[in-house]
Amino acid sequence: MPRPEYSLLTRTDLEMTAVDGVVDSLESCIQVRSPENPGYYWGNYLLLPEAPEAEQLESWIDRFRDHFQSSCEVEHVLLRWDGAALAPQAQARAIALGMTEDSGPGMIATQLIDPQLLDPGNLDVEVRPLDFEAEFDRIEHLNQQCDPNESSGSPQYRLFKQRTRQSWRKRQRAGMATWWGAFLDELLVGQCGFVFCSDRLGRYQSVETHPDFRRRGICSTLVSTVGQDALGRGGCRALLLAADGEGPAHGLYRRLGFEMDTTQRALLLGGESLVIRQEVAADHAEVRSLVQAAFEGVEEAQLVDQMRDQPGVLSLVAVRAGSILGHALFTPVTSLVAGSNRQPAVALGPIAVRPSQQRQGCGSALIRDGLERCREQGIGAAFVLGDAEYYSRFGWGPAQQRQLHCQWPRSSVAFQVLELSAGGLDGWQGMVSYAPPFDRV
Repeated sequence: MPRPEYSLLTRTDLEMTAVDGVVDSLESCIQVRSPENPGYYWGNYLLLPEAPEAEQLESWIDRFRDHFQSSCEVEHVLLRWDGAALAPQAQARAIALGMTEDSGPGMIATQLIDPQLLDPGNLDVEVRPLDFEAEFDRIEHLNQQCDPNESSGSPQYRLFKQRTRQSWRKRQRAGMATWWGAFLDELLVGQCGFVFCSDRLGRYQSVETHPDFRRRGICSTLVSTVGQDALGRGGCRALLLAADGEGPAHGLYRRLGFEMDTTQRALLLGGESLVIRQEVAADHAEVRSLVQAAFEGVEEAQLVDQMRDQPGVLSLVAVRAGSILGHALFTPVTSLVAGSNRQPAVALGPIAVRPSQQRQGCGSALIRDGLERCREQGIGAAFVLGDAEYYSRFGWGPAQQRQLHCQWPRSSVAFQVLELSAGGLDGWQGMVSYAPPFDRV
């Protein structure tokens, strides 16, 4: 069987992993292992020649376990390939087996646009190479600030992050990579690695900006400056990066001159469990992009931006392996009819899940966790506007049966209520009012 021609991005993946890992060509796939970082999904996988078919999935799972049986710390199964998505039958079978899909487009550029031409108002930062060894503490500190999941995630995830930074260090020592920083008055506010690969290919890794300085042009300036140096002094013929197709940076890279290349795809079984936690400031950009992708518009994302910091609002994210997969908002509601000793109530929505992760339990996990948190806070009832059949599985029922309605008459059938505690609806009558920003959605 001839070896398939993998994408440029995947070829650089293999080359980078080989620095501190093992890449073995097997009869019908490539085995990639990172013995020092067994929790790293993208460092421990089987690279398939093409998308697996439905009847092949269980066989591939067994083969993964056979190949990784000596690595007892590898608790997941990850199958990767380039190009075409799963066929519908294979997708249905993967879901039945408990697997989750993931995908991300590779992006490529041979020249870059000066970000100041796109937005002259970008923050003026100094971009320069870092002495990785001497400035490792600063690099590590910024990386931790950019990833709130490191402090709130599982011990396995924290260990994975520590080992990943050690992997960066090995590439630096091997002379394969450089590390760049963006400075504002000597404060490190952005950073990225850049790896020089064979065939004059250059690869970005871990492009990140301090949460307090996002959406001010720092990432654009950093990526452009590093890329211009690599294309010029570094002699690269092409620049590559792995982009989150549903993330906030994707559009930024396109504006700088990057174009879509082959999509990398994967199926994951096991590994990190889904974690539900409260949203923090470092999540805002990713949540905004996720909500826009889920609703195919900006109105719901703008609503989340307006509401998340208001009193009594509960804003939750669902996270797996450092990536935000879903978001749910619970906001206080009021009634014009006053009731004695009335318990507070909330409304669920918007709730959004990445398009690639929908119908895999993420939304249900957010709802159940959010309702439990509301109960613990003494919330008596929760309202929702949505599909009655779907929300009935959580206990919601028609609000109109309790003589309750919302401020939008056409939504009466979709308006539902769930009592969270005994007597949680006592004193609630008539119209239930959402916060004013909801009227604009």
